[in-house]
Amino acid sequence: MSTSLAQRVVFRTMLGNVLLVFMKLSVGIMAGSAALIAEAVHSAGDVIASFAVFISFRLSGKAPDQCHHFGHKKIESICTCLVGVLLILISYELITDAIGNLREGDLAVPGVAALYVTIACIVIKEGMYRYTINAANKVKSRLLYADAWHHRADMMVLSAVLVGVGGARLGYPILDGLVALGISVLILRLGIGFCRSGLGDLIDKAPDENTTKEIRKTVEVIHGVEDIHTLRARCHGSEVQMEIHIGVDSNMRVSEGHDVAKEVKTTIMREFPEVSHVVVHVDPVSEKLSPSTN
Repeated sequence: MSTSLAQRVVFRTMLGNVLLVFMKLSVGIMAGSAALIAEAVHSAGDVIASFAVFISFRLSGKAPDQCHHFGHKKIESICTCLVGVLLILISYELITDAIGNLREGDLAVPGVAALYVTIACIVIKEGMYRYTINAANKVKSRLLYADAWHHRADMMVLSAVLVGVGGARLGYPILDGLVALGISVLILRLGIGFCRSGLGDLIDKAPDENTTKEIRKTVEVIHGVEDIHTLRARCHGSEVQMEIHIGVDSNMRVSEGHDVAKEVKTTIMREFPEVSHVVVHVDPVSEKLSPSTN
């Protein structure tokens, strides 16, 4: 139920972003606002990324086979890299145009429609933020929380567009050009981020250190866990696969050790939805193994 709700929220907000892209781009071109056009491309990058992840989920959802024991999640990482390259190329063109216009002083005063549409987009984004954050609170999804704050970050960018368009209409057209340049740099940063994320997954990069620490803290308080010898994890597309070596009382029966391992696995996968695969090794605490021997 929680998964289906999260999927509906992501899909609906993605459609909302598609609508915003058309609004910003069409009005930006008609009203002559470079900042609004750049923001339309910025939003299009978000839509493309969401769509690419959606497609990659469908492709990477194929069952494991004899040649791919862990499925086909690498397809998602490849798609992420391709989106990043596309955004970098687009940002290069936008940055070049923005710098050229600023140097030549070829800065038009945007029409009043750009002002109204920017305000409307801010209101819509606020609605998307509230809708997503409410769903995140219901299902306790970290991914939805991140998506909600992404909408709030977009509102901050739109506020900059509002300043640029408003300032240009008040007699300072350079503001619209400067905001367009700033957003173009954001698009470049977004593209580089996608490339780094995708390449990191392809070379089995570990998840961030904070996630690893949180997993360790979560496991340490589970009844029956005396020690954690080793914790290894790797990113596999949008998922995380990991193995953990726990120490238990050496006098514990095999069946009891198995129950502790099962509780560790269940807890990790419940508290950290991004973890899709966990292998738990149980060692007697009196025979603690060093990481090099695991």
